[in-house]
Amino acid sequence: MSAPALLTCEPARGRAALPAAGESWRVAYSSTSVAGDAVRLTGLAHLPAGAPPAGGWPVVTYGHMTTGGSDRSAPSVAVDGHPEQRRMTQGDVFVSHLLQAGIAVLRPDYEGLGSPGPHPYLVGPALAVSVRDLLVAARASFDLAGRWVSAGHSEGAVAALHAAAAGPPAGVSLVACAVFAPVTRMDRTIGLSLRWPATPPGFGVVPALVALMIEGAASVDPELARVLSADGLSARAGALWPQLAERTLTELARRSSFGALPPAALLGARGDVVRERLLSSLRTHDVAGLSLPAGMPLRIDAATLDEVAPFWLTRSLIARYRAAGLPVEPHWWRTGHSGVLAAGRAPGPAAAWVARLLTA
Repeated sequence: MSAPALLTCEPARGRAALPAAGESWRVAYSSTSVAGDAVRLTGLAHLPAGAPPAGGWPVVTYGHMTTGGSDRSAPSVAVDGHPEQRRMTQGDVFVSHLLQAGIAVLRPDYEGLGSPGPHPYLVGPALAVSVRDLLVAARASFDLAGRWVSAGHSEGAVAALHAAAAGPPAGVSLVACAVFAPVTRMDRTIGLSLRWPATPPGFGVVPALVALMIEGAASVDPELARVLSADGLSARAGALWPQLAERTLTELARRSSFGALPPAALLGARGDVVRERLLSSLRTHDVAGLSLPAGMPLRIDAATLDEVAPFWLTRSLIARYRAAGLPVEPHWWRTGHSGVLAAGRAPGPAAAWVARLLTA
């Protein structure tokens, strides 16, 4: 296939247009789907104000946290009042700090969000393709340098780490990786939640996340897809399944949708097969198993009270990376999963760390 290229470029609108940017563009670019087909993906390109330096703007790719699996979930279409506005814009403070430091930022929507087909949720290689292909396409159209930092939050941290593990595209130098609240060992946490006969108060989003994970795993596992279409899902889950392609995560978590269904109630007569293949997929794509570039600086900002990525699992991830020889710089924040990127916490220090490396 030909190299990724921008297909369309139009001014970003609504919440997708950042005040800190000199220019914000909503772009569509050519890429390859998880099935190996040519596909049109979407995302955002933010450029700093003023004239670019000689050689172009240094660049950060930023992967967003989970927003859902539908076209409505694409952050590049964020507007005030959107049901997913908070998650769509969760990285804006960090991105704004980077723009003010003279760094361009590229933000992929990911496959299935604003593009055809299901979203391969937490399928690391597919997320990495959306990141790296946007980088290649944008460098062919904007004045961007070859110095790159891969960054992301939550699901976006999975995208960032897999993109770093895949290595830089031709003509690009991978300088570092900066991730926020990276999810790891989901086979443990989700494996436990799939046994819940009821959903604890405050965890209504979990059944929706599990449904997205099952659909994501099925996008690369034909046997799982076959079981789901037969008797892998309960009747209640099967009736709700089309909503995954129509609603955002917030909408899926409501009592009128998956929020009313305990995780164990998602599974049907062959639920044991669904559970086994889901957990296998989560293990296969876990960031703990990645082989990252030797000596690559890695910053991890994590939450001590994280309800999605428990601190002991993040601590184990840090130890694993250090044992592999990576210079990991962890920073802990006394907050929850989304709070890591709140103003006054990680965005300022993390952006300064990235800027020091990119502009050295």
